[in-house]
Amino acid sequence: MNASAPEVIGKVASPPLKESTSEEFHFWIRDDVLVERGQIIRTEITHDGQPIRFFAVVREVYRQSRRNSLAEERDRYDGDTAYLPPHEVPGVNFAVATILRAITIPDKFDVACPPCDGADVLLGAAEDAAMAYGADLIENPLDVGLIKNGGRRTVGPGAIDLDYVLGANGGHVNVTGVAGRGTKSSFLLHLNWLLLREARRQQRERPSDPNRLKVVPLILNVKNFDLFHIDRGSTRFDSARHAGAWRELGIGNPRPFENVRYFAPQQSRGRNPISTGRTSTDVAPYSYSLADVIERGLFSYLFAEEDVLDANFGALTAALDNWLTRERIERDERETRLLREDGPQTFEQLLDRVGAWADDSANALIPGQQHHPSTIRKLHRRLLRMVLEGQGVLRRADHRGNPLSLTAVETTVAAVIDLSSLARVPALQRFVAAAIFHQLVEERTGLRTVPGLVYLVTLDELNRFAPRGGKDPITRLVENVAAEMRSQGIILLGAQQQASLVSPRVIENAGLRVLGKTGSVELGERPWRFLTSSARSRAQQLAPDEKLLIQDGFREPMHVRIPFPPWALRKQEAAPPPTAAKSDVDEP
Repeated sequence: MNASAPEVIGKVASPPLKESTSEEFHFWIRDDVLVERGQIIRTEITHDGQPIRFFAVVREVYRQSRRNSLAEERDRYDGDTAYLPPHEVPGVNFAVATILRAITIPDKFDVACPPCDGADVLLGAAEDAAMAYGADLIENPLDVGLIKNGGRRTVGPGAIDLDYVLGANGGHVNVTGVAGRGTKSSFLLHLNWLLLREARRQQRERPSDPNRLKVVPLILNVKNFDLFHIDRGSTRFDSARHAGAWRELGIGNPRPFENVRYFAPQQSRGRNPISTGRTSTDVAPYSYSLADVIERGLFSYLFAEEDVLDANFGALTAALDNWLTRERIERDERETRLLREDGPQTFEQLLDRVGAWADDSANALIPGQQHHPSTIRKLHRRLLRMVLEGQGVLRRADHRGNPLSLTAVETTVAAVIDLSSLARVPALQRFVAAAIFHQLVEERTGLRTVPGLVYLVTLDELNRFAPRGGKDPITRLVENVAAEMRSQGIILLGAQQQASLVSPRVIENAGLRVLGKTGSVELGERPWRFLTSSARSRAQQLAPDEKLLIQDGFREPMHVRIPFPPWALRKQEAAPPPTAAKSDVDEP
C-alpha cells in the first residue's frame, strides 16, 4: 500500500441506531480485512463541490450475526457443537470510529458535520495520523512517541505542542499511572532528554539567537537511587529490537544523559554526601544551616501542614522568622535577608534558646512577645526532630551548609537531586523541594531575566508535596508555580499515582496531561470525568511503554508508544561507564 493508492477497507453506514454524527460514525468492513481498535482511518465526502476529509480512530470493532437471538444461533447447530450446517449465512464485521478532525481540502478549514453513507473508509497512513492530531497547526512541535495503530503497530510519530508545555500558551506536564506499570518517571526522563536535545540543536543552529530555547533539567529523585545512573547505558537496551522506534522519531543514535550532576544529603557527621551507590566524587553534598535557611526565606517551609494550621503555632513561627531576620538594602536597591548577629547562629543554639524559653517564659526569646509554654515546646519538638532525623540536611552546629544552587543562564546538563533518603522525615523532603522551587521563583521574579530560559523541575509523588486540600506554605508554593510561573520559565513535570489526591490547581494548570496504566477507581474520580468511556478503557489496559497524551486540540487522547530508553533506570541494569565521553544528543 502507498499514499497514492490507499486501501479501502469498508464503507460508511448509518442505519437506524447507528447514525453518523459530527463526532462519530459506523462503517462495515470487508471480510478479508482485519480492523483493530485504535487504528487510524479516514474517509471523504464532497459537499457543493468542496471535498471534506474526516480523520478518525476506531473506537471499537463488532461482529454481528444475521440472526435475531442466541436461541436462533443455537438452533442453527441443533445444539450439537460437532454439527456443520449445510448452508452458511455469514455475519458482518463493523466498527464505530471517533472523528478526530474534519477539514475541507485543500484549504484545511475545520468543519463539524457527519460523513455520508457509502463513503469509502481507508486505512490511515503517517500523514493522516499527523493531520488527525493537528500536527500541521503546531508551530513548535516535538515528536515524543509513535502513534499506535491497532494492537502493536504504529503509524508515524506523534507530536505535542511545546507552546502548551513551555509557557507560551500553557505550561507544565502531569503524568498519572499506577506504581511500576505506569512508568511515570521513565516518561518524564524521556521528555527531559528530548527537550535537552532540542535545546542543543537550536544552540548549534542559532547560537546568536537570544530567544532560542535554553533548558535547565532539575530531576528530583524520590525512589531509592534509581535515577543516579541515567548517565550509564542500560544493559536491557537492545539496538536490534529498540533502535528502530528511535529512528522513526528521527533520532539515529540515542544515548544516555551526559555529565549529569548528582546531589545527595550531606552526612550528619562529615562533609561528604551520604552513600548513593556512586563514588563520592560523582556526587555533591547539599545541606542548610540556620543562616542559609534565613537568608533564603525558607523558615516557614520547615513545618508540616498541621503545625501551620494551628493559629498559635503559626503565629509563633512567623514571629520567630521575623525576629531571626535582618533585612538590608543593597546598592542596586535589592533587598537581601541576613541572620541577625545578636541571636542564635546555629540550629543547635536555636534549639537551646527555644528550650530555655519554654522552661522560663519570662526569659523571652523574642523581646516583647509572650507565647504559651506548650506552643513553644511544640516548636522545640518539631525542630529537634527535623534536625536530628534529617541526616545532616539541616546542619545542627555548622554556621554554613552547602545549599543547593541550581540557577543558570544557559542550557545545562541534567541535575539529579536525591530526596528518597529523606523518606523517614516527609517534612524534610517537602522542605528541600520547596527550597528548590523558592530559589527558582526568586530568581525568575527578580531583576535578571534570560529570554528563552526554561527550568524543567521533574517531581514524582506529587501528592506528597501539593496534596488535595493542602493549605500549608509548601502546597501554596507549588500551586503558585503551576498557576503563575510558566510564563516566567518554571515548568513543573509532575507525576503521581492518583491525580485525585493532588491539588486541583496543579492538575488543572498542566498544559499536557499524560496517562499511563491507571486503575478504574482513579479513572472514576473528578479529574478524569471528561474522558470518554473508550479512553478510560484504554487507560486501564496500557502496556508499560504506552501513554495517552491529552492536550488542547485533541478530540481524543493520542495513544503513543514510547521508545525503550538507552539509559539505565536502576543500578542493576547500568552498563559499565564508557571509555570516552559522548554527547547525549545524537549526531545528525
